[in-house]
Amino acid sequence: MITDLKKLYNDWNKKSVKLEKFKEFIEIQTPFVDMHNDFIHLFFSENNNKFTLSDDGHVLSELSMLGVDVSNTKKRKDYFNTKLRVFGVDFDENTEELYVSFDDLSEYPQKQHNLIQCVIQISDMLLTSRNNVISIFTEEVKRFFDDNDILNTPDLGFNGKSGNQQNFDFVTPHRKEKKEKIIKAVNTPTSRNYQNTLFPFIDIQEVRADSEFYVLANDINLPVSDKFSTSLNNYGIKVLPWSDKSLIINTLKVI
Repeated sequence: MITDLKKLYNDWNKKSVKLEKFKEFIEIQTPFVDMHNDFIHLFFSENNNKFTLSDDGHVLSELSMLGVDVSNTKKRKDYFNTKLRVFGVDFDENTEELYVSFDDLSEYPQKQHNLIQCVIQISDMLLTSRNNVISIFTEEVKRFFDDNDILNTPDLGFNGKSGNQQNFDFVTPHRKEKKEKIIKAVNTPTSRNYQNTLFPFIDIQEVRADSEFYVLANDINLPVSDKFSTSLNNYGIKVLPWSDKSLIINTLKVI
């Protein structure tokens, strides 16, 4: 099964990544999608033997068009800076680019992986509630966990079989007959977004074989896509709808 999963992942990755060379950079279309379900594009350049990968300011531009300024409240700014720090991504205030730099080309796979995950986290976790107040889905989940005594550690990373570190939003501890639970909170559980969510779990399934895997899917404004749920369930990842708080408590509470 593990061999099959790795082959599926590698085949999908090779088939889905598209590169186009321009005079001063290479444009990379990744198989991962942004807040609008468009494929995430990155831009690779070299200058004096130093390599840079950038989103060309796309994420901040899209959020700005939605009326979201990541720096005009302390909560948003803290969240933004935390995600940059977790994934080792830099931010250019002049161009509003998210980018990573490196000197050795062998670092490229991990650096691209980190930048993609950062882009996904920043674009996916900012949501607009009915009264147009911007909140952060992971913070809502964290408050709910704390209010209901669900023990957890946020923002943990595990090295997967690919050699890349995969980051997850929450982990609940192993206790007696209850297994460790590794959790992602997904704000946009759409038919195209399942890939963003699925493959980090696939990458760690062998190294965290005694753990259980869960997704908290935000279904408050839009229903969870059937393809999203089915795709994850097929790989042993359970999807918990955010609207079903009783199910979440009964499933994730350790004591």
